[in-house]
Amino acid sequence: MTGQESNPPAHNRFGHDLAPHSRAPQTSGGAPDNTDFVSNSSGKRNTWPFGTMRPFSYGALLVDPPWHFRNFSGKGEGKNPTAHYQCMSLDDIAALPVAHLAAPDCAMFMWATAPLLPEAIEVMNAWGFVYKSGAAWAKQSTTGAKWAFGTGYVFRSAAEFLIVGTVGQPRVQSRSVRNLIVAPVREHSRKPDSQYEMVEALYAGPYAEIFSRTNRPGWDSWGDEAGKFDEVAA
Repeated sequence: MTGQESNPPAHNRFGHDLAPHSRAPQTSGGAPDNTDFVSNSSGKRNTWPFGTMRPFSYGALLVDPPWHFRNFSGKGEGKNPTAHYQCMSLDDIAALPVAHLAAPDCAMFMWATAPLLPEAIEVMNAWGFVYKSGAAWAKQSTTGAKWAFGTGYVFRSAAEFLIVGTVGQPRVQSRSVRNLIVAPVREHSRKPDSQYEMVEALYAGPYAEIFSRTNRPGWDSWGDEAGKFDEVAA
């Protein structure tokens, strides 16, 4: 796949076609007219879910979807994401108009666990992005003294993955960024702060985080837990 290839509209089992540049009516201020958007798959006008986020504006998106996991036994219930926050089905995640946030040239970074990598790529495609590459977070224990020992279907999980997709031809700003983050686990589902530095080093903004839990200067944030992990000022 060359850098000159265009990104075709995605057609997959979700049945969504949310190509980023089928534009909804907008006001002169850049906000959707009456805070709505048009879904290409249905042709219907829907309510804009992303609050004050600006449509068709962001050069890089960071997404941490609330994936739903199935447990094989009751022992895993306490560590299941549903015990910590509201999860969504794959269809509901794919139906979000994330494509309408993307600038003509945009990169998306999406967190996913190993068992859900195929579904994560499908969701990325449903949003109009083409998978390009990925990075891994090698999880250390909370003290950093050893590797994490999470749940898993085959392996005990000590890694999580950050896949990257693009629409258009966003320019890579640095060719020296490694695809590895080594950092301790913290609160459930909280990602390393270095994720932001990685995104900022690779691609130009504006920047937006979807399903955010931490507000970061220079980023727009959206999610029902936005600000949950903000550091308390001393």
